[in-house]
Amino acid sequence: MLTRRALLLSLLSVGTVSGCGYQLRGFSETANGQLPYRLVLVTSQNADAEIVSQVKRVLVALGATLVSDAKQAQIEVILGATSQTSATSAIGAYGEISARLYVMQQPIQVRKTGQEKLLIETVIRRSREVDQSLATQIGGLGAERPLAITRESEEVLVDIRARIVDGVVRVVQSLVPLDTPL
Repeated sequence: MLTRRALLLSLLSVGTVSGCGYQLRGFSETANGQLPYRLVLVTSQNADAEIVSQVKRVLVALGATLVSDAKQAQIEVILGATSQTSATSAIGAYGEISARLYVMQQPIQVRKTGQEKLLIETVIRRSREVDQSLATQIGGLGAERPLAITRESEEVLVDIRARIVDGVVRVVQSLVPLDTPL
């Protein structure tokens, strides 16, 4: 009886989630998870190398063919200089840093090959706040504290990069081919 009840509840929750329009991250309904352009040139102007690599990998997974020559491409995705900052966002009762805010910005431009006018020019900005007191508890006290904070900072940057890549791919997916009738 309990297994039937669990099965019924799981089917009900799946039906509710699918009925409300929930979509998996990185896929858009209008593009059916595909890209409107197949031949893509990705260029970088001092962008974070890991972001560039991940963007290329995701575009290929969605069916794009990456080209190295602008003459072969339908669109060019230009990733500008990535910037990242961190700032103290909370101070504890004894003057210690208790939380930090990490921010990463990725400028992106998209143009149709052979045209100077940009289809899109925007900045994708993602941030995450980290409770440093948790990093201290995980890493211990004294000399181990900077190591724990460094580890936490690296994990935060990996997470923010992934969310930046998701934002870039969503921008490219949102394009509508110029020859598509409205």
